[in-house]
Amino acid sequence: MRYYCNVCKKTITKGELIYSIDKFDKPLCREHQEIEKNNLGYQNPPPNEQLIEKIEEIPHDGVQEISQPIWKKTLSKIGKGIVKGAKTIADSTRKSMQIRRWKEDILRRMSMNQLKRICFEKRLSVKKTILKQDGRSGKFYTKTINCTELDLVHKIKSKTDLDFIISFAKRNHVNIRDILRDIDQKKAEWKVKEITEIMKEGGVSLILEIEKAIREFRPLRKYDKEIFYQDSLASWLKSKFPNTAIEVSKGSTRPDIVVEGIAIEVKGPTFDKDLQTISDKCMRYCQYFPQGLICVLFSVYVNPQRYSDWQKGMEETFPDVKIIRI
Repeated sequence: MRYYCNVCKKTITKGELIYSIDKFDKPLCREHQEIEKNNLGYQNPPPNEQLIEKIEEIPHDGVQEISQPIWKKTLSKIGKGIVKGAKTIADSTRKSMQIRRWKEDILRRMSMNQLKRICFEKRLSVKKTILKQDGRSGKFYTKTINCTELDLVHKIKSKTDLDFIISFAKRNHVNIRDILRDIDQKKAEWKVKEITEIMKEGGVSLILEIEKAIREFRPLRKYDKEIFYQDSLASWLKSKFPNTAIEVSKGSTRPDIVVEGIAIEVKGPTFDKDLQTISDKCMRYCQYFPQGLICVLFSVYVNPQRYSDWQKGMEETFPDVKIIRI
């Protein structure tokens, strides 16, 4: 099968095709990849070039000096490492492609003016450089023109993170509720899969089992009072952990749910003021529940950037406390 550039129709390799589709959503030769990079502002070398550089750094001598048993063990470890690394890369690639699809789905719901405003806020050019051929001389030259709506979608998608695009869409009243539901569901699935892999490699621990069970839980509907979230989650956990109890007092603390010595604090619906109270509870609860503390947040109505800053602060201050957003 022949692969060719979408612009100049020049034949390209399969590797160039895969790289170009991943980065630019269309097949391009190396020359037009460079032009597209300039339009999008790329500065990093292609991943395959980085990989070649790393492979060239690996020494090729000294293999015969290794004794056979060690050599077999080494090969076994290398094989397992390669399989694990390949799986990790495949999962990472799938996630990256899914995130790009979410970005594009949201951006395609915006008007041209809205796309231009994102470019203004992120300091992205609304122009692009194209390669043209002179009809008489046959020589190629570059020309700067205005980006089309599709050009802006591709540029923003490549240079802007998903949280900003979601925040901008909400600020400008773009209807993306169905996309947000899909994002929440898919991210929850990714996290459960990640926890399952950790449990397979490092052995099953109670707090990981509880975290996995909580992440798999979905309330039947959105509630306007915290008690309903607390009761429904407690019922779900009790079906898996019979020792589940509600509001067990210890000292000055009374967490919403306790499962075999692990405290679970429930918030929902969750607003700014609710996030502020969690840090205080973390300081007190960790003294009386050393086995672990899990904070579960339902229906979070907080600015994405505000929530991101809060989450980072919690991870730095209370690294052992697990935050689960549902």
